[in-house]
Amino acid sequence: MGWKSILLGLVLACACGASAADTREVSEVSLASVHAQSAQTAQPAPAPLRPSEGAPRYAVMNPPSDDGAQAPAAAPTAPVAVAPAPPVGQPEQPRYAAARAPANEQVTIAGLRPSEDTLYHLGTGDKLRLTVFNEPDLSGDFAIDGQGFVRLPLVGQVAAAGLTTFGLEERIGAAFVGGGFLLNPRVSIEIVSYRPFYIIGEVAKPGEYAYVNAMTAPNAVALAGGFTDRAVTSTIWVRHQGETKEREVRADETTRIRPGDVVRVERTAYWSIMTLLAPLISPFATTAYILK
Repeated sequence: MGWKSILLGLVLACACGASAADTREVSEVSLASVHAQSAQTAQPAPAPLRPSEGAPRYAVMNPPSDDGAQAPAAAPTAPVAVAPAPPVGQPEQPRYAAARAPANEQVTIAGLRPSEDTLYHLGTGDKLRLTVFNEPDLSGDFAIDGQGFVRLPLVGQVAAAGLTTFGLEERIGAAFVGGGFLLNPRVSIEIVSYRPFYIIGEVAKPGEYAYVNAMTAPNAVALAGGFTDRAVTSTIWVRHQGETKEREVRADETTRIRPGDVVRVERTAYWSIMTLLAPLISPFATTAYILK
């Protein structure tokens, strides 16, 4: 090998080294430019939000901007009013007031029938049982006299005719308080026996009979022994106590009889005519019987 061959090898080696250095330098320049471009396009990350006093815990997202990036939500500056919670154990008040019936109005529930004593008006001949709680000396049985009064211990006579049992209870209680005998009396009135009623006319046993609670026309006729053969059985005539005129009513369960009523059972028209003609017919009947 001559010196020319050695010189050619050295030249080739120098050329290859220079080419590798240029390639490495170009790669480093390219990477640096890429990093610079990425740094220019990237935006700094938004700082985390700090909740302020009275502000909501979560921020409301704002609509995206024109460039497509989501803008961070700003914390509200105005204070948020929060309604206080009701205290524990206290019932919630109703939104609407319930309607109340007037104090003096009586309410009747459908399907319930009021007691006969609440509708019955006391009168002469009624016997009552008075109970004054915790006062046995003032309690007992009493009768309403002919003047319509009931005579009681301490307070004397109290007007009772025409009142209901509730009304008499209030009147007796007021008499005990007004006389200075009791501060807060609790009075109860019970009807032991009612005043009698009277039935006359075409019944088997006319007369006076003890009244039975909730009595009807058939009950009254049955107590008097039933209708006679000459009686009108479809209607009767009734005159209430304190009235001057009698009324014709049906003789069935729809007609109520009250204590003190006077009930009259009529005779049929046929027997009424025969009764009128009896004085005229009887002499002829006697003569025909003798001549027979």
